[in-house]
Amino acid sequence: MTVSAVSDGVLSKRTLKLCRLLNDSDKLIDIAPATAFLDFLKGMEVTHSAYQRSGIIKSKRALFLYNEGLLHPDSTLFLARKKQEILGTISVIAQRNQQLPCSLLFGAEIAALGLENRKVVELGTLSVKQTQQQDNLVFMLYLRIMIYTIFVEQVDDLLIQVKENVAPFYMRNFMFTRIGKTKKHPEYSDLNAVLLRLDVKKMREKIYEQQCYGANGWQRILCELGLNRHYRTICAQCRNDQRFRPDPQDAAVYRYLCSLQR
Repeated sequence: MTVSAVSDGVLSKRTLKLCRLLNDSDKLIDIAPATAFLDFLKGMEVTHSAYQRSGIIKSKRALFLYNEGLLHPDSTLFLARKKQEILGTISVIAQRNQQLPCSLLFGAEIAALGLENRKVVELGTLSVKQTQQQDNLVFMLYLRIMIYTIFVEQVDDLLIQVKENVAPFYMRNFMFTRIGKTKKHPEYSDLNAVLLRLDVKKMREKIYEQQCYGANGWQRILCELGLNRHYRTICAQCRNDQRFRPDPQDAAVYRYLCSLQR
């Protein structure tokens, strides 16, 4: 079935390799939503440090990275932990008044896609600590979050804004396509940024439309890829629904902390 899925464009050969990598990854690393305000702040501190290290933000910025999209109750910050140490972060950011963080720079490009009646989210705050396994951790975070958005949240489109020089990485490994031209990002040191999109609805419809996959074809594909364990884990996390949702007081404290300078 996985061979057929590649020929149908549901998967890529690179995806198959990444799935094997995820299955061979460190079993002590747990990826789950932040469940408390302190978790949230620790995660944003990791993101801030990683963004400084890579030159996305300047060193004299505030103590924490501010992201208005994460204050939406339907947005979720995921943390990668090994025991008590937070090794990385990634977030699923929900729309607020039909807007996403990437709308600030790429509003015209998004409007041209005609996504008004679709469920669209943005993936953001990807960050990992410098470790020997940091590349593997990036794959782990993205594959886990894609299982969550595609099969649990059942979104229609994933959007992400990335540095121009790393866009081929996402296109090659995660089947994103580029939308529009390169632009300088005013919030991130005027770095050259591009917008990428993954049409999840089209991928999901291919699975449901093809008789060879059967009624539960996506579950069979997950099983053959060895990702069923990860899917069940995410479903259990969602059933418990202990993810952190900032209330107005949390939001006020977060904004204040982000206003402080080192």
